[in-house]
Amino acid sequence: MTLRTGFALIVALLSTTVAFGHAQLVSSSPSDHADLAAAPPSLNLQFSEPAQLAVLRLTADGVSVPLQRPPDAKAADHFTIALPGLKPGLYRVEWTALAADDGHVTKGVFSFTVAAGH
Repeated sequence: MTLRTGFALIVALLSTTVAFGHAQLVSSSPSDHADLAAAPPSLNLQFSEPAQLAVLRLTADGVSVPLQRPPDAKAADHFTIALPGLKPGLYRVEWTALAADDGHVTKGVFSFTVAAGH
């Protein structure tokens, strides 16, 4: 391995570590762009590392849908939030999380659709 190749490998590894050093949303249920036949009973968020949810907002056609906060405010890598009975429509979820280890802020948005009754 040449010195240049070794240096490039070290830089790539360090860059990867830095990129994953913040709490990122790994998955959600419902998932982004999901088209659901029925309203989901809960919203599930899975993060790459323990975090605190600083903001969690659900809207339908720009109108806020009231949500209950998770049972405790402790940092976790998974959150389940009970949802009220959602009507058919397009829903947008906005979240902001604070990484538990360093306080870095990450945020994101995803959406899902609840179809009209079948």
